Amino acid sequence: MKFCIEYIATKARPAYVFARQLAPGDFALHQSPCLGDVPIRQSVTQPRALTPQGDPDLTIFAFTLVTANDLSKFSVGQVVELSNAS
Repeated sequence: MKFCIEYIATKARPAYVFARQLAPGDFALHQSPCLGDVPIRQSVTQPRALTPQGDPDLTIFAFTLVTANDLSKFSVGQVVELSNAS
């Protein structure tokens, strides 16, 4: 499943990125998931993001990186694949 990086939290710990799901569908994180080539934790949250119309944006997800040093591997607008997902 593909995601577009929307925000990179450079000062927060644990390190995380917000990414927009590009195609509709369900997904689940299994053992050792990766966003792009970057290992992420096995949990995902949805931040309180709004659409331009003021409705909840249910296509934005927050992924927590295993290692904060991997933040530099992301850039806003980058399209990445969520691997080890179903």
